[in-house]
Amino acid sequence: MIKELFIATSTFDTENQGFLKVLKKNKVKFNLNPLKRKLNSKELIRYSENATHIIAGTELYDKEILSKLKNLKMIFRLGSGIDNINLGIAKIKKIKVIKSKVTLEKAVGELTVGLIINLLRKISLHDQNLKKNIWKKQMGNLLFGKTVGIVGYGKIGRYVEKILKNFGVKILINDTKKVKDKISLKNLISNSDIITLHTNYNNENLNLLNKNNLKFLKKNSIIINTSRPEIIDYNYLYKILKLKRIKGAALDVFNKEPYEGKFQLLDNTILTPHIGSYAKEIRVAMENEAINSIIKN
Repeated sequence: MIKELFIATSTFDTENQGFLKVLKKNKVKFNLNPLKRKLNSKELIRYSENATHIIAGTELYDKEILSKLKNLKMIFRLGSGIDNINLGIAKIKKIKVIKSKVTLEKAVGELTVGLIINLLRKISLHDQNLKKNIWKKQMGNLLFGKTVGIVGYGKIGRYVEKILKNFGVKILINDTKKVKDKISLKNLISNSDIITLHTNYNNENLNLLNKNNLKFLKKNSIIINTSRPEIIDYNYLYKILKLKRIKGAALDVFNKEPYEGKFQLLDNTILTPHIGSYAKEIRVAMENEAINSIIKN
């Protein structure tokens, strides 16, 4: 029985599809995330303490948190990946974990390509200047003819490749799994003009792009991260961006969200507030799936 549902995602039913009304109609007692941002451990425990069911975002569900949520029976992960949930502890505590079947490759893939073109042609920079009455043309670069390294060749990585092939680029692939024609991470980094990350976070991927790997970046390369912040050493990335050792970076994910920090001071970065899956069509489909799954179970 659903005694209480906690919706932990920072936004829900913002497109007014009536999902909250469906919950009320089915007499499901629910609480929304009052902070409208990613919750830390203490906040998650505080707001979901009595929940039997949770619609989860990217907040952490580790051993400590799951042990304190005594009434929890089910977690529905709204989004991509379940690396933020300790599945072993969930199994021991008989907490059912359901992963969204709605895939995000179109939303994340399109955003990724948009960020690449934005950086290459300096679209945001020109927009900001013109709004300050600064008419200053800055030379950009073509995407055509570039070498793009895709780190993580799951559904999103494959979709990014599908889009980019139409731009006349060369694709390099690195993945932990067996993938045809994949190359080593070092070779990918040293030979790519553009590197885009699409791998899930786990202990093997922690600081995958660390100082030792990032030093192989080409001088005018760019990095796109719509995946996980833990994969890159952001401190070293900031250093090389500030020193203009690489052309730029576009970051959609951060260790602490909402993000406030030193990347905001750089003119060769594009920062977005974790909007990888935040396309209306995808979001509505995921939320509909979550509601149906919660009521069904």
